[in-house]
Amino acid sequence: MNYQNTSQYDKKLVLEHAVLTKSPEEISILYKQLGEVECSARALGLACRFRGLAHVKALVENGANFNLIPYSDGGYYTIYYWLSPLEMNGTLHKASFIRNGDQCFTNLVTEGGKSLNVLPVEQRAEIVKYLYQCREEVCLDAGELLYYAIMSDSKRIIKVLQKLGVTLTERRIINITENGRSFEWYEFCNMLDTLGDQEYMRIVGSLSNEIGGKPFHFTDSIYWGNCNEYYKQYRLYKPKFFQFILDHFNQKKMNKAKLMKGAIDRNSVPCLEICSKAGWLDMPRKRDEMIKYASECGRTECSAWLLDFKNRTADFAAERKKAEQKMMRELNANPNSVAELKKIWGYEKRGDGALVITRYKGKKTDVEVPEKIGSSIVAEIGNRAFSPFAKRLTEEQYDVRTNITRITLPETVQAIGDGAFDGCVSLTAVNIPQSVVSIGVGAFVSCVKLTSIELPEGMTKLEQCTFLHCQSLRCVTIPKTVEVICKSAFHNCAVLETVKILEGVTEIGTLVFSECPQLKTIELPSSLKKIKNYTRSGHAPQTVFEGDASVTAVVTPKSYAEKYCKRNQIPYVYKEE
Repeated sequence: MNYQNTSQYDKKLVLEHAVLTKSPEEISILYKQLGEVECSARALGLACRFRGLAHVKALVENGANFNLIPYSDGGYYTIYYWLSPLEMNGTLHKASFIRNGDQCFTNLVTEGGKSLNVLPVEQRAEIVKYLYQCREEVCLDAGELLYYAIMSDSKRIIKVLQKLGVTLTERRIINITENGRSFEWYEFCNMLDTLGDQEYMRIVGSLSNEIGGKPFHFTDSIYWGNCNEYYKQYRLYKPKFFQFILDHFNQKKMNKAKLMKGAIDRNSVPCLEICSKAGWLDMPRKRDEMIKYASECGRTECSAWLLDFKNRTADFAAERKKAEQKMMRELNANPNSVAELKKIWGYEKRGDGALVITRYKGKKTDVEVPEKIGSSIVAEIGNRAFSPFAKRLTEEQYDVRTNITRITLPETVQAIGDGAFDGCVSLTAVNIPQSVVSIGVGAFVSCVKLTSIELPEGMTKLEQCTFLHCQSLRCVTIPKTVEVICKSAFHNCAVLETVKILEGVTEIGTLVFSECPQLKTIELPSSLKKIKNYTRSGHAPQTVFEGDASVTAVVTPKSYAEKYCKRNQIPYVYKEE
């Protein structure tokens, strides 16, 4: 067959099919007919996982490699594919990550119904040795292969690679110990989420040994992966597991107050004992905060233990003297003086003389933003001003921000910056003054306890991801001044039930209300002119209500909204006159 005019995308499909159905000799002949195949990674991977060393050699000798080349149609291979046929599953979701001894996913069934079994591990070990010998030729990153072998708990492959002298790449080590915003970090966290308790400790322990005991990075992704109300996952507070997390992850990045309150919520005295040994209760303020919390929550065992800990360890005379000195300083200070306000607020002056709040430095969790600092009005809340994800925060500032419950903004505020409250996971209430005309991108990402919000008239645009992952938000009304609702503005608002969009909105971006499974009713105005579906090559278009099985739209007869619902098979009813 002549493949001269065949696209590279089709060539790789032909090659992949041949790997699953033809002999090594037939593959060699076909490869010569195909000529250069730009993206042979998956074909080579399938041979490694299901076919054997002869198939692998046939591909490599004809130019196949693990180089990843994106396609203009949007499809591309990720690292999952070129390593997955050796040890890893490409999806790593809870439902599909299946373990069976040394296997990490089920056997493959071809289009013709033929079942291909995963090769025995000894055969795959021989393939690894061969690939290592020609690693430069086949673009094999052996350090990455070792990482995925450890994450899949494949002892035989690990042993082979270590015997060859393979170590983790410096980039990989940085990504799992320092960088909490990379794709590799989120991939790492997602893989850990799939593991059982013993697997988790065994695999993380092996990885820790590989990096010389350097502590892993710690973010909310690790916390929610091990303590998650939605999935009823509470293993974090099993004492042995809790101790393991403290031993292997960077305690400086942990929200210690949040972790200790979680232990108190579950009345876990053993976890509090672990915290005390780590020095988390050495600060009198933190210790007394936990005593108060345990008492308010009615956790008698934890209250008794904490009070006993205080009686055993506190230097009451020194604490009393320090408290008296602090009280005298506070009594003698004017709380509204610029000097005192500078201790609480970081700010910059705009060209018009008004102030932008750039940083909250206070200790209160019920926060009131002042109208003025000195003679200048506060007109803007800056980017990440309250966010625990802001740069250069102290551990105490991080703890305060993740425990803020209420924020009161003055009527002088006109704008709220990007990510201003991003990650304020305890925030339950914030007022948005009618003076506000703009709210930045992701201003409220992951404010998981925010139950309601009143958007002011005067806004003309709701930026993308504004209320992303606000998993307690139940209802919202979009004011008539808003013209555009941008991408993913309410994505994954898990309990959002009712949305009312007033007349005036003309455009709704992609995935705005996607993954809102409790969304039942949404009023779409007749002013709508455009609703964008999310599209990508090889997949069906996704509507703005993707994942919302019970949603019903309320529309005006013959409106664009009605046509959109009809075209996308979304249930709808007409507005009452």
